[in-house]
Amino acid sequence: MTAEASIAKPAAHEGEAAPADRAELWRLGALLLIGLVVRLVILWRFAGIGVAIVDEQHYDQLAVSIVERGEFAFAPGQLTSIRPPLYPAVVAGVYSVAGVQNYQAVRALQIAMSLATTCLVYLLARRLYNERVALVAAAIHCFYPSLLGAGALVLTEIQFTLLVLGFLVLVERYLSTSSRWALAGAGVVLGLAALTRSALWLFPPVAVMFILVLGTDRRWLGRIASSAALVVAFALVLAPWTIRNTRLQQTFTTVDVMGGRNVMMGNYEHTPWHRPWAAIDMDGEQAWHRVLSKHHGGFAGKTQGQIDKLAMKYALGYMAAHPLETLQLSSAKFFHFWQLERELVAGAKQGFWGPISTPTLLLLAAVILGAYVATIVLGIFGFALVPPQNWRMHLFLLLLTAYVTALHCVAFGHSRYHLPLMPILMIYAAALLVNWRKVGS
Repeated sequence: MTAEASIAKPAAHEGEAAPADRAELWRLGALLLIGLVVRLVILWRFAGIGVAIVDEQHYDQLAVSIVERGEFAFAPGQLTSIRPPLYPAVVAGVYSVAGVQNYQAVRALQIAMSLATTCLVYLLARRLYNERVALVAAAIHCFYPSLLGAGALVLTEIQFTLLVLGFLVLVERYLSTSSRWALAGAGVVLGLAALTRSALWLFPPVAVMFILVLGTDRRWLGRIASSAALVVAFALVLAPWTIRNTRLQQTFTTVDVMGGRNVMMGNYEHTPWHRPWAAIDMDGEQAWHRVLSKHHGGFAGKTQGQIDKLAMKYALGYMAAHPLETLQLSSAKFFHFWQLERELVAGAKQGFWGPISTPTLLLLAAVILGAYVATIVLGIFGFALVPPQNWRMHLFLLLLTAYVTALHCVAFGHSRYHLPLMPILMIYAAALLVNWRKVGS
């Protein structure tokens, strides 16, 4: 028996569907209940803890501004496009109901988001493999240490991961049924994901090429129509914010004004080789904005959007003039992007979330790093040895992972940003764990 045959869904016998479905729901429900209890314990642990990370503080400031002044701004009357809008808007929605700067309420909402993502992991794995693989994949996601920790932070990880999984579920639906409604829904969710993190706003052309070449529509006109469904839905979601930004920045600006400066920080003469992402903390004459300002004779009269365009132009020029160095930096950023998940451990060591003993810190490090290494190794082997029968979706998962990775290899490749891709590896890891006896038989 081949490994591929072993992962096919078993045929249901007459009259067995309803009891099997009920048992499946009970198992998933029990998993979610245990996951809820674990998250409530973490929520209790974070009572009274504020926002320590700079990105958390920015999202908090923007949310407070939205609630108190109706402005997406860090200071009264000074509108900004420095961050994507959806996550601060969600946090502002929580503040308007539960009280301004009620971080526990935000964390409680992220508990619901995280458990919803577990359900989507289950659904996607169920459709790609079978119930056993789905349950194992959902369990890996439900108790994955770094994602549990991310749920206690006022950061985009949990919301973005939920939207990425929702997008993948809808794409799988299209590839299985040729439903253009599913693809239109995928465009909407992709737009919401891009408004959470701008890394995905350039993904529609990649998805369109995939649909045109490997879409399930029999005719070219059908594939063009399916592509249009995704692109139009995506564009309609982004359009209001893009129009607002473009007017504010006096230059075409889709989601935020971070793209150019991120690429420059990862590709200019002072980019740190050992930590490319640390260019954001550089000051003095080596700071990216000082270098750019000197190159252009100052920023007088320029908006942040225009400065961002100048940063992108500078970075592309530097990359073209230093191709070997660019290749070496991109290689370094690849490994930084997929490096060990040390952010929670580093934050705990610095006392961001209250006192923690050395033995507890060591245990936390062992659990987080061990879970990451196991998921990466099992996921890679699962991808290679136990592919799903839906080979198109198999390739699409690879395409999305490669796209996000490549984008961060061009920018500054911080490891925090690989977290939303981990559920993909979790599904492949689960497939290998369930079928390891049959692999190679």
